[in-house]
Amino acid sequence: MSGFRSDIGQLTKRAGDFDGLAGEARRIADTLRQALDAAGDCWGGDDIGENFARTHCDRADQALDGLGALSGRLSEMGAKFAATAATTERADAGGAEELGRLVGRG
Repeated sequence: MSGFRSDIGQLTKRAGDFDGLAGEARRIADTLRQALDAAGDCWGGDDIGENFARTHCDRADQALDGLGALSGRLSEMGAKFAATAATTERADAGGAEELGRLVGRG
């Protein structure tokens, strides 16, 4: 025995929590994107501003894209947790049924 235990009810319940987390991540990313879009070209047109933009804007966009993708990843994780709970529940039911058959034969 591995000593591994799971609480299928809690796993199922927590899997549902990921939809709310995904929505919150989406709202945060959208709010940040809107604020940055509204700011426009805020680094200035002088050499310092242009150098700053050249150095940092691409990485900032990548980070914002990653934050935007987080919502989908959280949704996927919740779906995987739910699928794991369902698979575990089916396996438990199948094992109990088989054990019942074996005991009934004895």
